[in-house]
Parts: sequence; C-alpha cells; structure tokens
Amino acid sequence: MYLGVSSGFISKLIIILMMFISPFILLAFEGQKQIPIKNKPGLSLEETFNLYVRSIQKSDLEGLFSTVTEDEEFFFLTAGGKLIDTREQYYKFHEEWFKGENWDMPVDLIDVYEAKDYGYTLAIFHYRDKSPSAGMRILDSYFTLIFHKENNMWKVIGDICTPVNRYTTEENLEIKYDEKQEYLFDIIRNRRTVRRFKSTPIPKEHIIKILNAARFAPTSGNQQPWKFLVISDREKLNKLKEKAFLWYIEKYKEKVNPTKEDIEIVSDAVKNSLEGALSAPVYIAVLVDSKEKYPEYVIYDGTLAAGYLMIAARALGYGTGFFTSFFPEDKMKEFFNIPKQYNLICFTPIAVPLKWPEVPPKKELKDLIIFESF
Repeated sequence: MYLGVSSGFISKLIIILMMFISPFILLAFEGQKQIPIKNKPGLSLEETFNLYVRSIQKSDLEGLFSTVTEDEEFFFLTAGGKLIDTREQYYKFHEEWFKGENWDMPVDLIDVYEAKDYGYTLAIFHYRDKSPSAGMRILDSYFTLIFHKENNMWKVIGDICTPVNRYTTEENLEIKYDEKQEYLFDIIRNRRTVRRFKSTPIPKEHIIKILNAARFAPTSGNQQPWKFLVISDREKLNKLKEKAFLWYIEKYKEKVNPTKEDIEIVSDAVKNSLEGALSAPVYIAVLVDSKEKYPEYVIYDGTLAAGYLMIAARALGYGTGFFTSFFPEDKMKEFFNIPKQYNLICFTPIAVPLKWPEVPPKKELKDLIIFESF
C-alpha cells in the first residue's frame, strides 16, 4: 500500500527539527570562535594575544604587526639576550625568522592581566624545528608580552623572552641532548688548526684556565707526565722564527739535492709559513717526562693533553695548531734549554685567528664506524 506524504507536512517537520537543533549549532560555533585575521577595536587582550600567536604560527607578518604598537620605540629581549629597541628591528627579526621552514611553535597561555589601558600575558612558547641530524631542536621559553591601548586596540609594546629549556633530539625523539652537551659537541666540531693570528694579548687567566683543562686529560696509571712550557717573549719568538727557518732549510738540503732555484722557492714558502705560524702572542710547548713510571705511554698521555688544550682554547675563542714540522725536538730542547728527559709533543699557538678557516672535507661517519667486527 502506498503512503503519500504531503510537501506541507515535510516543511513543518523541517521547521520543528531546526528549532530543536539550532541552539546546539550556535553553541558549537560559540565554542570554536574564529580568531580574526587582523587586529581590530573591541578585541579583548586575550583575543589579541591569540591573534599574535596565530600570526607567528602562520608566519603572517601583516597579522602579527597589526597587534604591535605603531610607535617606533619598542622593547624586545631575545632568547639570546640581545636587546631590540625599535619596531623596525622587531619587524626585521620576524621577517628573517619567517623565512625558515619545518618549524612550529605550540603555545601554553599561563596568565592574562587586563586593566583599563595596560595589561600583560605570560605564556610558554615551545619552539621546535628540524635539526641536521633529522631530529628536533627545541627551545621552551617564558614570554611576557606587555600591551597598551592604541585607538581602542590592544598593542604589544614589550616582549621579554626567558629561555628555560633548550635541547635537541635524534630522529628517535626520546634521545635528547641539553644545551651544555650540544655546546661541547659544537666546540669539538669547530676546533680548527690556525696558521695566522692577530696580535691581541691573551690574559694570563685564560692561559691558566686552558692548561688547567689540559691537565685533566686521560693518563696511564695517573702518571701525568706533562709539562707546559709557556712562551710569550716576542723577542725570543722572533729569534725562534729565524732559527726555525734555518733548521728547516738544513733538513731540506739533507733530504734532497736541491738546485739553487729549488732552495729559493722553498725558502720563500717557509718564510711565509713561519711568519703566520709564529704570529701569535703566546705559545705552549707540550712536553712529557720520559722518566715517569710508564715511559712507553707518555707520548699518548701528552697527545691527549694537547687535544684537551686545543678544545679548551677553542671554548674561549682561540685558535691553536699541532705544530711539529718547523720545530724539531732536538733543536727546540737546545733553544729553550729543555732538560733531556723531556720529549716534545707539539708547539702550539694560542691566539685569536686572523680568520677562522673553513671546515675541511670530512669522511662520512658511516665509512669510519664498524660495529662488533669487520
């Protein structure tokens, strides 16, 4: 049997259903209130803060700077402690930041204070981006934003960033390295052999600090066979430059039977090299005592101490070099009146580089590691 339903009945049914569900639809829209694209009069301070955050998360400079004061004077303290005190600089900071890719920044709002003309927000910004190791670099910071009213709109006039947690992860996000650990790895990666220096004086305190680090190097049986001969007398170093030239040319003549032209070419190259290598204000002759308990291991101990010295020097912004070619042990012992029982590991400068060398090509790590056995 066919049951007919009139169009009038269907219309009435739709109206009744709409009357029943419309309050719930309105509630849903109310719960998901849209954040405006740009600042406008009448927004609460919290709404303005949400717009500020959304604009950063979307790299939207126009939306962001609709929430920032129109005054040129500004106050922004970065995570690195740098003060930015103009609106233009604040704009350039974000313009450069927003060029980056593969980053995001969830935000947890902690507190909002809104008075008549001034207010502030306190929040934690969780900055995250991809690290070269395919993991993440993460910076958690407290951000205090200070607002005031301009044309009935809340505008940011101050931005203070206080870092509280900085770390990186591997691709496995559970493997984390904090800021101090990453700093150590960076110092090791950025150590360079430097061959030309500025004459900037090196504080004695820095020399002591560096050598104090060097003496904590591993050593066989805790024998600590090292001695550190510190040379900063410019007249003595200039004399060494002359002697080192003669030592090298003498050895060169013994090894080959050079022509006069060969000697001239090599002499020019050696003079140029020594001019740079001995341009530092301070040098350390790393020595080891061959009469220690385990003499067969002193060369290893001394080499490790030299490595620690160079890493410590790099941490203070100084270049070094494991120099031996121009400074033969027998000649150096005679020149500096070093007792016979000591062996020379290296003669290293400690100084501010004229220019930091580029990173030389390195072998792939995968080509150097063997697990368990070949």
